[in-house]
Amino acid sequence: MVPSQRQFVRVLLYACPALMLAFGAARASAQVAGSVGLDSDYRLRGYSLTNGHPALSAQISYDDPSGFYLSASGLGDLGDEGRFLGVIADAGYAKRIGQHVTVDAGVLRSQIRSAYPNGLGYKYTELYIGAYAGPIAGRLYYSPDYRTSGQSTLYGELEAGFEPARKWRLSGHVGLLTYLNSTRYWDSGEKHYDWRISVARQFGRFEVHSALSGGGRRTYYGGRRHDKAALTIGGSASF
Repeated sequence: MVPSQRQFVRVLLYACPALMLAFGAARASAQVAGSVGLDSDYRLRGYSLTNGHPALSAQISYDDPSGFYLSASGLGDLGDEGRFLGVIADAGYAKRIGQHVTVDAGVLRSQIRSAYPNGLGYKYTELYIGAYAGPIAGRLYYSPDYRTSGQSTLYGELEAGFEPARKWRLSGHVGLLTYLNSTRYWDSGEKHYDWRISVARQFGRFEVHSALSGGGRRTYYGGRRHDKAALTIGGSASF
């Protein structure tokens, strides 16, 4: 492993425990959780954030009894050069309505640099509202600066999951991104959909998972075109 790889691996592995101690000291009655994961590729909304390379990620989350929550994820590219790509942070408020429905609203910030030279990266802010009813969840996101200033988008998603057997979980996701206004005139009004089907098996605090995901047209990154359909495998440890 080259020095740059070792550096961001240390950052990801040490960041979660440190943040958990800080959150735990702040509010002992709150729920704090963290995980570290290794995947063959890290895909979001039908796109690879790691240029098709294996990915190392770490996540920390904090849920307050009042309904306020925070989460942050760090992402590293384990390709030939290997480097830390950035973070995705989320803050919001959730409120239960009745016995089966929960609504929430919040803000999400993605600060992920491109995994290949001269790439645009994923740097944007989103405001969202959502609702959860049993195994089904839906959210609507609005971004005023999707990947570049002055480019606004709406993204809607639906997700569902269930446990067909003990310690097994199946889940599905569909999403649609619409450009409301774009600095590139050909993107204005464009729509891009994505989907994902995943399966996971729990082994105590460890999980192995696999996902088949895809979307619309082929995409171009890393100097070549890629099909949006991809099969990924990985595992994670929670603490």
